[in-house]
Order: sequence, then C-alpha cells, then structure tokens
Amino acid sequence: MNVCGVIAEYDPFHKGHERHLRLAREKTEADFIVCVMSGSFTQRGLPALLPAHARAEMALRCGADVVLQMPYAFSVREAEYFALGGVAILQALGCVTHLSFGSETDDLSLLQAAADLLENPDAEMEAAIQKSLEKGLSFAAAQGQAVASRLGISVQTLDAPNAALALSYLRALIRLNSGILPVPILRETDYHADELNALPSASAVRSAILRGDWAGIRKAIPEKAFPILEQAIRNGMCPPDGLDAVLRHKLLLSSPEEIALWPGVSEGLEMRILKAAETAVSREELIDAVKTRRYTRGRISRALCHGIMGVAKTDLPGLPASARILGFRESARPLLRRMQKTTKENGFSLYARPAKEAAAALDCCADDLWRIAAGLPRGETYRTQPVRINTKTV
Repeated sequence: MNVCGVIAEYDPFHKGHERHLRLAREKTEADFIVCVMSGSFTQRGLPALLPAHARAEMALRCGADVVLQMPYAFSVREAEYFALGGVAILQALGCVTHLSFGSETDDLSLLQAAADLLENPDAEMEAAIQKSLEKGLSFAAAQGQAVASRLGISVQTLDAPNAALALSYLRALIRLNSGILPVPILRETDYHADELNALPSASAVRSAILRGDWAGIRKAIPEKAFPILEQAIRNGMCPPDGLDAVLRHKLLLSSPEEIALWPGVSEGLEMRILKAAETAVSREELIDAVKTRRYTRGRISRALCHGIMGVAKTDLPGLPASARILGFRESARPLLRRMQKTTKENGFSLYARPAKEAAAALDCCADDLWRIAAGLPRGETYRTQPVRINTKTV
C-alpha cells in the first residue's frame, strides 16, 4: 500500500493545491494521501485567515484522505523545524511511503545534494557561512550562498520559497533516518504572485478574500471547496491585523529580559523591538522598523507571535509528540485505524479532541487566541469533532 504524505498550510486551499494533490497521487500511485496541516497560526507568524477544520474539509473534498494538525510548536517555526515537525509526524504514523512537495525545481538529485551539504556541512562550508554572517547576512542567506557556490549554481536556483522548504523536508528525512521517499512536483507559478491566475498563490487568494473579490475567489478555489470557504467567511475569519492591539499591549507590559526569552530573539533584538514599539501603530509598521539583513520579516513575525502566545525558547520541543485528527474520508477509516494502532505502540498520540490531551494545551491557547482575533467566542476547540466526508458525496 502506498501512502503519500503532504505538509501544508492551505490558507486557504486553492486550485494550485488541488493540482498538487492530483499529481502527488499520480506520481506515487498512492492509495491514500495524508496531509499534515498548520492549525490556527501559520509559519508566517500570523493567524490563519480561516479556521483549521474548514481548511481541512476543503482539502478532504479535493483529494486528501486524512488531515492532521501540526502542533503550534512546529507550525510557527523557521523552515527547518516546520519541516522537521511535519516529517516527524508522517514518520510516526508508520505507514507513509512517500512525501510530496512543490518546488521551483523538481531536480531531485540537485535538491538531495544541497540537502546533504546543509545537513552535514564540512569545514569549508562552515567557513563560507561564517564569512557571509560577518557581512550581515541572515543565516539562511549565508547557507544559501555557500551551497550555491559549492554546487556551481546560482543562488536563485534554491532560494525560491518552495525550493528552500523542499531542502528542509529532505534534511528532515536525513535527520530522522527516514525511509520515506521524496517526490518533488514542479511549481509553475510564482509563490508571491499577486494576480489570480489558473494556479494562484495563497497570498493572492487571501488578498482577494480580504477585499471581497468574489469573482476572483471563484476562479481560484476548486468548485467542491468553494461552499466551505464561503461558509467559513460568513462564520468569521481572522484578519492579518486581528491581534495588533494585543501585541501592542503585550509589548507595553514586557521587559527586555522577558522578550529575550522569546524564540527567535537574540543579540539585542529585544531592544530594537521595544524601541520600535514606542512609535509603531501596527504589527507591519513594527516589523518594518525592526528588520535588518540578518533579522528577516519572517523571523521577527514569528518572534512576535510567540510573545503574544507567551511561549519561551524552552517551551519548544525537539520533536512533536502528538497530532490532532482534523478530518478524514470514510473510505480512509482502515488507514486511520492502522495509524492509531501504530502511534499508540510507539508512544505518539493521535487525538480527535484536546480535552484530555495535555500536549494540546498550547494549541488550545492558539485556537482561543485565533477566535478572539476573529471576534468569536472562545472554547470551540474543545467541542469541534473531526470532519467526516462520505466518499459517495464527494
């Protein structure tokens, strides 16, 4: 039996994601596709636009068989740990044979060579990285330059967002000594493209939703997923600036010593954040004032998210110990039972609702914070059951 894993955010699920699931199933000859998806907060350090269960249902109606939630402690992390969290969950299931991901290059031999260098750098590689760091580059940019130089390729070849994440997936497979087979799928459109084309970017779709461009949204969202998206928007979505006031209040009450404990904060970054907070009136304005070549927007945004959540560096585990079942197709019940049996045997927890799951405390906090930002009552996370899709109706 072939089971293909996919790690995603689906914020929201669009036609490009539908294409990826279709090609992943074809290339791996998968009997089932298992998605590990971010919960209430994404890797950008922002609340997801739509609630997790709605995004999961969109995926299930358009090609996924099971959708699990990646814990907050890994979904709001730099690419290395976002990928490690997702791959570790797929590995823990004991049945996943393939991992498929989009990339601006589908040359697996090139991606694998770069991943090997990054995961096992030699002295020459480390010296090149250090030299770039001394010039003020971020660690990710320094790594990218060093790898490109060693492989004789341009920095841009592996610098695109999906290619960079693909390297992180491959590094995670190496680190976990995993037998899961990687299957890259060529991404044919720009990750950050603003226009709503046949295979849009998630950022373009989010922009269309926020400005109420329903004609554009209909073109970008698969037909089977559109009613779920429409209902989720009516029920209440979370705007990107939904927690700006909470952040300003948090910074008002925080000392430099407290901010220094936030993941991603080091080398005096806490002082830059507090200085910028004196005049910035929005999160985006704050990030613009704080960012440098070394401290990227993503790193700062994630640090601010951790601050709002009250998360310290010591709160982030090395590997995930659990994952929530967000939904599944009825036809995948045999697979789900197998996954639950295997994970129970190896001490990994798969749970449907977090009421009795101690490891879910951080995710429950994230869910409640998301609902506050969306203007909705708290506590719904404890009552929400997994989405169940009757295959005959899909």
